[in-house]
Amino acid sequence: MKITMKLKEKISLEKVFEKEYKIKLFEPENNKEAVITHFLHNSKNGVSQFFKKDAVKYTKEILEYKYPEEEITNIVAEEALQYGIFDTFDIPFPPLKNPKFKFIDLFAGIGGFRLAMQNLGGKCVFTSEWDKEAKRTYKANFGERPFGDITKEETKAFIPDNFDLLCAGFPCQAFSIAGKRGGFEDTRGTLFFDVAEIIKRKKPKAIFLENVKGLRNHNGGKTLATILNVLRNDLGYFVPEPQIINAKDFGVPQNRERIYIVSFRNDLGVPFGRAFRSNLFVRSSQKGFPLQSLTQKAA
Repeated sequence: MKITMKLKEKISLEKVFEKEYKIKLFEPENNKEAVITHFLHNSKNGVSQFFKKDAVKYTKEILEYKYPEEEITNIVAEEALQYGIFDTFDIPFPPLKNPKFKFIDLFAGIGGFRLAMQNLGGKCVFTSEWDKEAKRTYKANFGERPFGDITKEETKAFIPDNFDLLCAGFPCQAFSIAGKRGGFEDTRGTLFFDVAEIIKRKKPKAIFLENVKGLRNHNGGKTLATILNVLRNDLGYFVPEPQIINAKDFGVPQNRERIYIVSFRNDLGVPFGRAFRSNLFVRSSQKGFPLQSLTQKAA
């Protein structure tokens, strides 16, 4: 039987990476499923080309394992990807068909940032999360397996170019500040350093960061001051003063206070007037603020 005929049989990625082949073919933790699912979810835009080479390579590995008697070439593997060899499943939060902007989702958890950005018209082109169970839930919600440890260069290498917005809910960590200024190099060894390094390389138009409200007073305020200094002076972004927002004031049945930091690249000419600053963060007394209109004004 020709391999092209056998390719009509769908292959389950879940079986490949979590059950059937994992012990025999793949190491416990890798980015192979993330590459394939990111390629499939970006098949109708230019971002898919960023993942194509590795997606074809890993598809070839899977087919070689499944069909050991057949000669699997890169051409066969690419045709299999285009044919849709991998079994897909219905997801509750599919990507938009006609997105208005592209974003990446770091420290993604189970996808809170992604859901919000999709609801505003965004398309996620890269996701990273290290927790195994969170990654499984994220895939069930959005159909993509997040990439792993963002501190590793092999993970950063998969971040595509030319996305508009970087989202990150990074942990709160103290910096070992060598000098009074608290600059980029002083953040080395923390997860914020990895966020800043990605910003420095990719230069997205905007940044949206979330953290626990204790960040404001963490280490006597030095931690937040260093973050703002790096964003404003080292990386070249306009950053209004961060605000603490409570989710319960926006229709979420949870008393969840978080500090939010937004930034816009200085060269974009975003209107930094008083009206923009006052509306950028909505205080808890102003429930139901139309965030879509704010996004349009800042675009």
